Amino acid sequence: MEKDTCAPRQQHSGGAPEELALRGGLQGRMAGGFGALQSSVDALQRYLACNAPPQLRQTALDLLDDMTGRIALLYRLSCNAARLAAGAGMRGADEAAPLEVSGYLSALAGCANEELAMRGFAARIRLEGAGPLWVLGSASLLDGIFTNLLSNLLCARADGEMLLTLSPDRTLRYADNGPGMDPAAARALLEQGRPAAELLDRGALGLLLVRDYAAALGWQITVEQGAGLRLCFRLPPQPDPAGLVLQDSAGDAVRRGILAADLRRELDGVFGTLPRRP
Repeated sequence: MEKDTCAPRQQHSGGAPEELALRGGLQGRMAGGFGALQSSVDALQRYLACNAPPQLRQTALDLLDDMTGRIALLYRLSCNAARLAAGAGMRGADEAAPLEVSGYLSALAGCANEELAMRGFAARIRLEGAGPLWVLGSASLLDGIFTNLLSNLLCARADGEMLLTLSPDRTLRYADNGPGMDPAAARALLEQGRPAAELLDRGALGLLLVRDYAAALGWQITVEQGAGLRLCFRLPPQPDPAGLVLQDSAGDAVRRGILAADLRRELDGVFGTLPRRP
């Protein structure tokens, strides 16, 4: 029987109807369209695998595999654009819930390292520091922060390392061994939301979303000096201990599954899906 853990009493912070409509409308219609397109590709793959002559089958299936990768990439870009377009409307649309940060980061490292190994990447996530350290926030926003930071690192360095350090002073430091960014450009982008034109040309949606998600969580983000990309997230004050209640941890496996799916979707969109044949 799983143990219960103490968590802050859940608080609700639903977004206004027009905010939810903006976010859900953009993402929902895009997800529906891409889902229908992928279903058609899957059906065609199954048909060709069973009925196409051998000389045609392999070429056709390879083309459909390439199409699946491009669909994943376009879906990722469209979701990022929709979230960024929603902007302030996104904030508050996710329900705030009790979240123990060190446990979340441990699950993140485990899921990400497993997925990276499956894809043949030498990159890894390392975690230092210990909890428990509670916040009220949305795990889906945290997923967005770290999946975007991970894919950003992998695009620059397939054997990169991400180090996450959690401190008792309620700071979470991120450091990687990638090529980094110009410090002034990094501060303008991540602290002020003003990306330089050359960054936009190369694509800065992911890092803009990192900034937006951190702000939505109430986490202050600053760029620190050093090699690679180095960020400091200052977490909000500890929730009132008087509001602690017993919370069953049976949902941990479900949350881990959602996190793994978010990571897989992000990496599918950037690097293509793993081969799946009928």
